[in-house]
Amino acid sequence: MTTIGLAPWHLRDLAAGLQQQMFFWGQDVVHPAGNLLVRNGFERLPSKGLKGTSCYRREWQGGIIELYGSCAGWYGPKEGFTFMRPRKRVVIWDSGETTPIPGKRELESIRAGVSKEELHAASRPFLDWLISYERKVIDQFGIAYREENYLKYDKVPKATSWIWPEAALRWMTTFRDSPDELVRPKQLS
Repeated sequence: MTTIGLAPWHLRDLAAGLQQQMFFWGQDVVHPAGNLLVRNGFERLPSKGLKGTSCYRREWQGGIIELYGSCAGWYGPKEGFTFMRPRKRVVIWDSGETTPIPGKRELESIRAGVSKEELHAASRPFLDWLISYERKVIDQFGIAYREENYLKYDKVPKATSWIWPEAALRWMTTFRDSPDELVRPKQLS
């Protein structure tokens, strides 16, 4: 396995970016033109865990993307990648086709002792989807829509805005394609 220039703070930066991104997806659900996630291939299902919440699910690159309010990830036949919002962490999900259930502690499904290279490789299908989806949203509604989402997020109590949407998309693309060229997100603002 090739060593890449990811530092621990790059993984924390990724988690911070996904935290902001989850707010954006929430805004997409209530978009005046209709639920953008559903319009882009997701099925809205009841949560397998918490009552009164939804799961958005779609097939992607031989696995599935699932978006909940507390976690988001890509899950393939053997392993997956998960962002756990309450923990503000990205992890490898090591439970085959079993996906996280919000409200349940499933620590045995989180692979321990993974290298940053393994985590980077596991993140790629999810980031492929995220980048593709964001480009579609921006093409359809303009960057001003995401900037409006950013300004709303910036006003949420206890929320910490990350970086402007255009810079965020560049950072995510660099993380996926050229991690050795990553800079700290605030350097892109």
